[in-house]
Amino acid sequence: MALTDRQRRARNAGYQARWRAKRDALVRANSEVIERALLREVERCERGESSDRERIDLADKLADVANHHLWRAHELARMARKVRTGEH
Repeated sequence: MALTDRQRRARNAGYQARWRAKRDALVRANSEVIERALLREVERCERGESSDRERIDLADKLADVANHHLWRAHELARMARKVRTGEH
């Protein structure tokens, strides 16, 4: 028997939810790996094992990661406001 439009939408929503969950898990894992690597580089800098150029590059990478976290925090806060107020 063929699926109705409603059944197809529900099935597709399930596919999309599973895909998003996998994608988000990969992004979180990748972010954590990147952050740990940056922290190891920071420790190297603190021990004086890095050149000036390496320190500047690391500072730029850290600033980029911080800006991304800030952007994401603003996005999540905006979503929370929408949920709280019932906006669509």
